[in-house]
Amino acid sequence: MLQRKAWVQKAALLLGSTVFSLWLLELALRIVSPPSLFSPLVPLRARDRLEIHTAGLKGVSLAGLNTTNRWGLRGDEPPSDWENHYTILTIGGSTTQCFFLDDHKTWPYLLQTRLRTQYPDVWVGNGGLDGHTTRGHLVFMEEVIPKIKPSAVIFLTGINDLGYSTNETERAVANANQVERTGWRYRMFARSRLLQVMSTWKQIVFDRATVVKSRETGHQALVLHPLPGKEQLPADLRSLLPALGEYRANIRRLIADARATKVRPVFLTQPLLFDDTDYWRGVTHQFYWMRRMKRTYSCATYWKLLDIYNKELLRTCREEHVECFDLASAIPHSDQYFYDSVHFNERGAALVAEKVSAFMQQRMPLPAGRMAAQAPPGLP
Repeated sequence: MLQRKAWVQKAALLLGSTVFSLWLLELALRIVSPPSLFSPLVPLRARDRLEIHTAGLKGVSLAGLNTTNRWGLRGDEPPSDWENHYTILTIGGSTTQCFFLDDHKTWPYLLQTRLRTQYPDVWVGNGGLDGHTTRGHLVFMEEVIPKIKPSAVIFLTGINDLGYSTNETERAVANANQVERTGWRYRMFARSRLLQVMSTWKQIVFDRATVVKSRETGHQALVLHPLPGKEQLPADLRSLLPALGEYRANIRRLIADARATKVRPVFLTQPLLFDDTDYWRGVTHQFYWMRRMKRTYSCATYWKLLDIYNKELLRTCREEHVECFDLASAIPHSDQYFYDSVHFNERGAALVAEKVSAFMQQRMPLPAGRMAAQAPPGLP
């Protein structure tokens, strides 16, 4: 009997010390890496501050700041009088995030600057997340937008979704480990930074999933190689894009989600450095997020494949009667505007802001004066 009592005491002590240790670890993680205010599935880190030092990125300052506001977005703090502002959120991948550009040189921030020359009560928040596709945008729309209810959402999509068509492995595993967003398991996951970190390491070590780290993005100066041999392509390039149907369906879901929350959706096609010319037909480039591909494409073919995605976006928006600006046609295929194949340098970001600002004002002018919008419920 005494032996059994001693065993129970030891087990209780072990259990108690384990729980206490896990609690301390959870507390430490919350201090070092605070959880997203909105959802563990949308990695927006509040009040982050990074000093960016670049080398070899054409058209990008050698040093700058990358900071986030109290919601984890790049840009100014959300206005306290939210209901009196016309609020815009930009959603996209790294070409929206503009990670290596200083806070005041990203295209969403410059868009805000341009719009404010005529409409002072405009606020633009940058919700771009490196590596995100329309799959991630859907989560953003479900987890973040209903909580803040901006006046408009601007989507820049296409290049990362193209990656799903060129990489079968990525297409199969991406988001496969996403926790179901209902039930007690999700509630536990949403509240625990420890579980979130353990889930990430499980994906890395056991599932071999690709996890994009914002501080180790892989961005670098453009490197081209001669195309090995003659390129053999099917007559219909759409046959090379098995994920195109999912992209179209995701765009429709994004539109439906925006309408459900009474948010104005605006879409932008994705520009690219490459063009369909003799020079680009003779060289190839390895996008760092499109690894382990079964075949090599010329840079010209990459553009033609992305152009199919862009045209699919334009067609879908036209059918849904939603605004879509063909940004890809407005940005020249020139290295004056890109520091690599797809990411904008400072001059490119300024041109994007100029073109998008003109579109926003010309197609559907923003209301002047004090603009009504619903205040975000229950957020600090």
